[in-house]
Amino acid sequence: MKRIQTISYKLLIVLLVGTVITSCDNILEDVRQDPNNVTSIDDAPLFATAVRSLFNGTLDEGSYRFAGQHAHYYVAGSTARLPDQYTDGFDGAYNGIYNSMYSGVIKHIEEVLYITSQPETENPVRYAMANIIGVMGYARITDGFGEIPYTEGGKGKTGDILTPKYDTQEFIYNDLIQRLTASINVLTNANPAMGYPKSDPIFSNDLSKWIRLANSVKLRLGMRLRYVDNNLSRQVVSQCLTAPLMEDNSHNASMIETEGDGNAWYNRRIGYPSIKMSTMLVDQLKNTSDPRLSIFVAQDANGNYTGQTNGLNDEAFGKSDLASKSDMGLALSSQDSKLYVMTASEVYFLKAEAALIYNTDPTEANDLYRKGIETSFKQWDIDSGSITTFLSSSTGTLSGSTTEQESQIGTQMWLALTPNYYEGWCNIRRTGYPVIAERTDSDLERGVTNGIMPSRFLYSSFELSTNGTNVSEAISRQGANKIDTPVWWDKN
Repeated sequence: MKRIQTISYKLLIVLLVGTVITSCDNILEDVRQDPNNVTSIDDAPLFATAVRSLFNGTLDEGSYRFAGQHAHYYVAGSTARLPDQYTDGFDGAYNGIYNSMYSGVIKHIEEVLYITSQPETENPVRYAMANIIGVMGYARITDGFGEIPYTEGGKGKTGDILTPKYDTQEFIYNDLIQRLTASINVLTNANPAMGYPKSDPIFSNDLSKWIRLANSVKLRLGMRLRYVDNNLSRQVVSQCLTAPLMEDNSHNASMIETEGDGNAWYNRRIGYPSIKMSTMLVDQLKNTSDPRLSIFVAQDANGNYTGQTNGLNDEAFGKSDLASKSDMGLALSSQDSKLYVMTASEVYFLKAEAALIYNTDPTEANDLYRKGIETSFKQWDIDSGSITTFLSSSTGTLSGSTTEQESQIGTQMWLALTPNYYEGWCNIRRTGYPVIAERTDSDLERGVTNGIMPSRFLYSSFELSTNGTNVSEAISRQGANKIDTPVWWDKN
């Protein structure tokens, strides 16, 4: 009996020791695993963040302080007005514009592209959708600065590249177009379940609209090549014109900002420094009896629409009574006003220009021009009677020489791009329309550009100090780091 108890006791010891060893192994395994290390990342929130950042880019300082004033949409008060005088010295602003797009859009989209291309998490549909957002983000940066880090851009985390090389804008544009083409091919006949059913703030995972967006952005980029690479421009545009494009306002790439105070133009309208709409914009709308006047421009205290002249020197500005001028319209500057990155009306004007120049078909160009106006009016809920009246006016029909018709198309494009003021500035730089006249009046500040509208943003001192070799190479190819050095495609 005693021997049996001894054996049982020894067996119990062995079992206990085995359990302890196994438990220790499990504990050690738990210790070896860093509880703070994320083993898998959900790319959906990253995608949604990148999309939201792209739209908020239309509200950043690149639009607010620079593009919106350079393109004569409005005039800002206080120190925010300084870029309107074509002065320089905005190193912090340039650095912020540059970094916000990389940190907001590019960083997140590069992570999505990495995740959706790995064998264990591969998803070609999500990759294609992210690619379209990435193209639009990179296009915005390169259109502002010229040469930028592209092939090595945004790879600080996924590729451990802290001093990325700068690529030529010619290379970037060619690659952006190829990326859009690849994305379109993937999304055609793709399974929507593989997209972002719950994380798409633009089109709620409607892949047909994503295809239209990609083709429309490709058309924009193709037309931007018109003066610098006409053969490629014609080729790209020809491809786009046979593909699905944005055709009505249900296809618009728009979003409502719901965080914080909502649309940033709201605080800029009610806060300080104030924004007053440009005399050039107000006069264009008034002189053509354009019903968008009451949409884009608020009435002043006397019930009139009064613009502020762009570019006044300090003495003339002090006498101009800025406070009495018209604010931005409520439709553009309410907390829930929509943000836009691409619209059907822009597409019609791009097609009208292509028909006029590439197809040499004035009749088709006129039809598309009128359709662009109509679509823009409908975007802002203008009633059908007012649309018919406007289209019956001289402004509603293309006329005159080819140059005069191009001016009409460019002017209506400028209006239709509201409130995407950054794209308005880009289109003026490309086409030359509407004409932003050289400043010769004694009341106007000529700045560092001798009175010519600025052509680009500057590489900041921070970028020059932290990535100096690569920035210097870009400057040597592109031209002096000045705001009147045009980017590659700007030949007007």
